[in-house]
Amino acid sequence: MDTQNIDQKQNESIAQNRRLVKILMKKVNFLRAVIYILVASSILVTILIVSISLFSPNFDNYFENIKNTLKAPQVSLYLSPNVANYKVGDEFNIDVMVDTKDNNVVVVAAYLSYSKEEMEAINIDLANSPFPFVAEKQIIAQDGKIKITIGKPTPGINSSAGKVATVRFRAIKKVNPTIENISFNFTQGSSLFSGVFIDDKQGTNALNIIGGAKIFIE
Repeated sequence: MDTQNIDQKQNESIAQNRRLVKILMKKVNFLRAVIYILVASSILVTILIVSISLFSPNFDNYFENIKNTLKAPQVSLYLSPNVANYKVGDEFNIDVMVDTKDNNVVVVAAYLSYSKEEMEAINIDLANSPFPFVAEKQIIAQDGKIKITIGKPTPGINSSAGKVATVRFRAIKKVNPTIENISFNFTQGSSLFSGVFIDDKQGTNALNIIGGAKIFIE
């Protein structure tokens, strides 16, 4: 084998090695870039988790709560009229209403507080209520409280203006209220206060909106 052929083969080998080194360097640079991205992403995720955990004590349920809130049924209880004017000695009616928001409702618990110094609750009328079963129908005058719990079997009722009950009051003292003086006792999700339970076979309390009344007495 002559010297020229040997030199040519050596040159080709060197060139091939250089190409291989370039390819390997490209791969190394690519892998470095990927590692940098992964490290940066990991740092950002860690910062996000720490930030959320600082602001949310129940971080384990944070995203689950968001998901449940977005898909949860929403039902409201309200009083009609929500603003009215009367004179001392007048008797007047306040209707307890439910807006089922296109859900089937089987039980309504309406717990009300009223200013016992300004008005007197006389009686609770369920004659025009679509709910035939009565579990509670009580006026607690010494505390200014009213408890009404009524129900209807499956499928219950579905209405934007279902009348739960009519409460009759007597105006006893002049007042110019700045806040509601007849209101619902309500803590969202609690079965100890007002609630509206839908026909989902799970007893879900879907009440999340309430509206009381301001009664002006001259």
